[in-house]
Amino acid sequence: MDEIIFNFKNKNFLVTGASSGIGRQITKELAMAGAKILALARDEGKLKALQEEIFGDICINSVDVTNYDRVEKCIDVFVTQHGKLHGSVHAAGIIDFTPLRAFNMEQAKKIMDTSFWAGINVLQLATKRKYAEDCSSHVQISSVNAYRGQRGLSAYGAVKAATPAAIRAIAKEIASRGHRVNSVSPGLVNTDMTRQNLLSDNLLENYLLGMGNPEDVSGLVLFLLSNRARWITGADFIVDGGYLA
Repeated sequence: MDEIIFNFKNKNFLVTGASSGIGRQITKELAMAGAKILALARDEGKLKALQEEIFGDICINSVDVTNYDRVEKCIDVFVTQHGKLHGSVHAAGIIDFTPLRAFNMEQAKKIMDTSFWAGINVLQLATKRKYAEDCSSHVQISSVNAYRGQRGLSAYGAVKAATPAAIRAIAKEIASRGHRVNSVSPGLVNTDMTRQNLLSDNLLENYLLGMGNPEDVSGLVLFLLSNRARWITGADFIVDGGYLA
């Protein structure tokens, strides 16, 4: 890994989807940069493994991000013990195929609830006066599927398109206290979820720089969380190895 260039000492962040993939990498790099992290994910075993691996300050909670009461309780306890949040990252999400000929509303709703509505809930909580310092920064993970359709992924693409649309509106609502929110739309990244659901030679042919890795996305996220990005809000950033070129 390249030298850490960000300093988040004495800063507190919430990360969802922290046990795997992009969320895990973001959690690791924030911890290495000195942040104290509230890491949320469903898989308690993976969270404990992450906590043991990281040389940093991380509080873990096994929770389904669609359980809004549980999420708020985790935040409330963390803030009481460690101080208010300086930002958040919503990286939790699921991929499921929903082809039109076999479209299943329950599947589609599950994708929407986890990837989108849970993220909006995180933003609402992480910008409340009782939980957040002024001038906090927040990042929501979207996808290039928001911009280019893929067979069988109509629900997933629609959900990911909703994210940058929502943050453009929310950015205007939270700016009065100096809060910022942006989204990042990665292309195909080498994670367990993409290997199980999306990886194919035909798809990889469209990536000019090949498939990405979580650290190809996490650096941009840390930048957006930092004060170096203090004049950036309501924007979506595509990180796709040339996929949309």
